[in-house]
Amino acid sequence: MSGFLTQEDFETIFTSHLKIETYSKSIDSLFSLRSLNKINYKPYYQRNYVWDDHKATYFIESILLGTEIPPLIFFNNGSGIEVIDGRQRFETIKRFKENEFSLTRNGLAALKQIAKATYESLQATSETKSIIDLFLDAKIRIIEFEIVNEPRLNSNLEDKVKKEIFGRYNSGITPLKKPEIDNALYNADSVFQHFKQLVKQDSEFCNMITNLFLPKDSERGSDSGRILQFIRRYLVLYKFPIRYYSWGNNRTETLDKLYEHMVNEVENVDDFCNKFVDKVRLVYRMQQVFKEKKLILKRPAFECLLWALQVLDAEKIALSQVNKPDLIERLGQAISDNNDKFSESLYYSLVQERFSFTAKLFEQEFSVNLRAYVEGDKKTRDELNLIRKSENEDTITKLGELASLRVTKPEPSRNSIDDIARVMDRNMFLVRPSYQRMEVINISKASSIIESILLDISLPPIFIYKRKDGVSEVIDGQQRLLTILGFIGKKYMDESGHQCTSKNSGFALKGLKILKHLNNKTYNDFKNFDPSLQDKILDFELFVVEIQESLNPDFNPVDLFVRLNNKPYPIRENSFEMWNSWVDRNIIETIRENLDKHREWFYIKLVKSRNDRDRMENEELYTSLAYLQYQHLKSKDADKYLYIYNRNDGINVRMGSSHEITRLLQSVFEEEEVKTNFLKSIKNVESFVKKVKLILLDRDVEGGKEELDKFFGDELNLLFKAQKQVRSFRRTKQDFYLLWYLLNPLNLEMVKFHRLSIKQDLQNIFYNLRNTSESLTKDLFVSKVQDFHEKYAINPRETKLSEAEKFEKLKGQGNRCAISGAPLFIGDDIEVDHTTPLSIGGLDSIENLQITHSESNRKKGAKPPF
Repeated sequence: MSGFLTQEDFETIFTSHLKIETYSKSIDSLFSLRSLNKINYKPYYQRNYVWDDHKATYFIESILLGTEIPPLIFFNNGSGIEVIDGRQRFETIKRFKENEFSLTRNGLAALKQIAKATYESLQATSETKSIIDLFLDAKIRIIEFEIVNEPRLNSNLEDKVKKEIFGRYNSGITPLKKPEIDNALYNADSVFQHFKQLVKQDSEFCNMITNLFLPKDSERGSDSGRILQFIRRYLVLYKFPIRYYSWGNNRTETLDKLYEHMVNEVENVDDFCNKFVDKVRLVYRMQQVFKEKKLILKRPAFECLLWALQVLDAEKIALSQVNKPDLIERLGQAISDNNDKFSESLYYSLVQERFSFTAKLFEQEFSVNLRAYVEGDKKTRDELNLIRKSENEDTITKLGELASLRVTKPEPSRNSIDDIARVMDRNMFLVRPSYQRMEVINISKASSIIESILLDISLPPIFIYKRKDGVSEVIDGQQRLLTILGFIGKKYMDESGHQCTSKNSGFALKGLKILKHLNNKTYNDFKNFDPSLQDKILDFELFVVEIQESLNPDFNPVDLFVRLNNKPYPIRENSFEMWNSWVDRNIIETIRENLDKHREWFYIKLVKSRNDRDRMENEELYTSLAYLQYQHLKSKDADKYLYIYNRNDGINVRMGSSHEITRLLQSVFEEEEVKTNFLKSIKNVESFVKKVKLILLDRDVEGGKEELDKFFGDELNLLFKAQKQVRSFRRTKQDFYLLWYLLNPLNLEMVKFHRLSIKQDLQNIFYNLRNTSESLTKDLFVSKVQDFHEKYAINPRETKLSEAEKFEKLKGQGNRCAISGAPLFIGDDIEVDHTTPLSIGGLDSIENLQITHSESNRKKGAKPPF
């Protein structure tokens, strides 16, 4: 049976066996001991708990402030309840109630006064006990799926229903990026809005920022957000002494407060912004001069130059004094001669070094002391402390008004898509308020949402802010609404009051897993294909949570927008966290069980402490190796599935898109032969791991498994580092792909016998990769690998003895079996075997052949002749 449910199976289950109910429960009730005993909040298809204490704190603060939080998705099969979606939220509440973490300052945005507090400490004092009462009384919304009617679903089918629901509630998540959060937070900021318009209108300025300051691998689709984020940082970085900035402690928080403080002091926004633009243009002119003089400068050098221009401005030194060809050339030459100081590293000493070097250049040119901007002084420390103190004073007031700040919100109402579309026609719905992001959902995710609607699967609620002027702002659910509007071809009003169409307007469905017969069909196609489908969409009811301005005069829609969209660690598509939720259970459990045997040393990320997040990166690595083994079964030519190419820093190795692994795992679900071969590939990964252990272990290691795992881990690090001097070493997938590429073709017996020399050869190859990268081309690397493989290749078995040659061999052995020494004669059951087995490097030659009794030969196997 296919791993995915067929249309008939699924529709039958959802019409005959599945009831969907929505309700609310207080935290006090939901997390009572009796209730917890009935709830499995971490079923096997869920990923690990990954929120750190800062993210967990932010979520708890949202509850204390009365902020609406996304509903939990439960599955009730009659004998118990599983949390299908919302494990991170559920476990965070449970951990807070059980005093497993204290609230962190960085996680608190509004209530910093309760930093370091625990549930127990807040409950212990009369001043803060009311906070715990508010927490326990807070209502959590729940959408519960329940199996009803007979016959009951078998466990296999029930498992697939749960996975299908889980996948649909997680695959549609398109989390906000940091620049998009900034767009919301600084929506009312005149400086930010000035630059936002400039970025929208001046492509030349955008290109300058991108080419000068942004990493080359930044996503082009988010350039405008990245540009604005960069501008905000460099508007105020000169006010933050580099010494403190480089340490990284509360860096982002301090820059944010400096920016807010700076904005409040700006009197002429246009003049202020234009001065910054002039500095960017001057750095661009410097770049052109450097190119003319054939001087090569790295990206961080231009950041330092912009920072220096800000510093000079603060020192009342005009730009015109810098904008001189001979001065610019001297600066460029000095930086070019010291390019090693301007690496991309964020290591604190290197950050200090490059900014300090830049400051000294300008000190020499202008006879000015800029030490305070690098090292800091009492004045700057006092200013920073004053800003932080004002922040604390703000939160004291908020804590005192906590109860009044909480939002008065009703239960969700149900509105049909047809009703919402009609209201939108009257321009009473604002889908894109100015703090919202651009439309980002892709056709595949959009199609999945439409498929869920056609299957009557409830969607997460839409959050609406009903303003006093009658306009309803969409705070959360914009992407879902735009998807629906786009599919049915309706328009919406943007933040400027203009009628707009979705970027996917009139799109055709793509990649449907259940209703496959509807792929490539549009909403208009339904009219001729099956008109009832159009009605099904228009009649589908969305849950709408409406917050009225008249009842909540202090409500801030931007804060709710950020909190609802602040999904700290969303499940990535084509990751093990996602595969874990829907792939065949036998496959997933085999991978996880196998990895557990080697986890302490065979890892890409070692989870050491409670705050280390286990995002299943190691399981993902293991699955990637199984994918390579599967492809190797189909073709021995690694070039077809492993890409080796030259980069500036040497040779790189990567697989194709991880989407290819997803496609293979889907086939595992649907085709028994593919599943059989993939399980075989997992066994082959175990064989590869065994080879790695054999090669790493080159001496006696006393002690138990713990000592041995440490030895394997240390030796593997040494192999990957290859004597290269690095301040901080981190393993990469590339390291493991290279090791697999080198070691996989070797026979296990060959590895056992030649383990010491193989280890030496591997060390030499990795050393050449890490330390002679400039002279090592792809062709030269591939040639070295071929030589390595040929050195340990098994000779093909081609030499055959004639009867006369057998007689001569046996006579030369004194008519004795070469293995057991027992008498042996022509006429016995004899076999010709290699004295030194081919599997350990023996030659296929007459000199390496011997006559043996067949029974002795079979017992010997691939043992060497000693």
